[in-house]
Amino acid sequence: MKYVVAVLLRAAVLSLLWVFFSGSWVEYAVYGAVSVVVATAISLWVMPPVGPVRVGRWPRRMWFSLRLMVWFGWQSVLGGVDVAVRSLRRPVQIEPAVITAEIRLPEGNARQLAMVMMNLMPGSMIQRTLDSSGATAQTTGQGPTCVPEQVELHTLAAELDPADQWQQLQHRVARAFA
Repeated sequence: MKYVVAVLLRAAVLSLLWVFFSGSWVEYAVYGAVSVVVATAISLWVMPPVGPVRVGRWPRRMWFSLRLMVWFGWQSVLGGVDVAVRSLRRPVQIEPAVITAEIRLPEGNARQLAMVMMNLMPGSMIQRTLDSSGATAQTTGQGPTCVPEQVELHTLAAELDPADQWQQLQHRVARAFA
């Protein structure tokens, strides 16, 4: 049952994405159908469904996912405008800084999503992950060398407060994954 639900949901989402990005022209329907089937198969292979299907959680997760996307879009616009203004002012008002912040999300998809989203927002990025002693937490073929507990955030200016933005992002991602 969980595979049937996973196939139907993933195919529906991928179909909507196809129509959104390419339009609903009949001439391209075959390309869309093939793309959706292949993408659905790859997604099931890379990330097979786990656990029972809990439909009761979907409305809440969808609501918080939508709120996360809107917040992320707004933060990206604000960050882009801020970066543009800083670069156009004379003298340029950029004072790079590195700020350490705590990782609150457990290891897994939610943490990875938060890290990717942080790197996509203008003005700040995750420079590296650290363990409790301050050593760089690297991932090798045998797994992580140590448990990452903090991130180093590189920012254009400390006044942007990337640590607060990181904490807000983690909170919003955690709610979307709850």
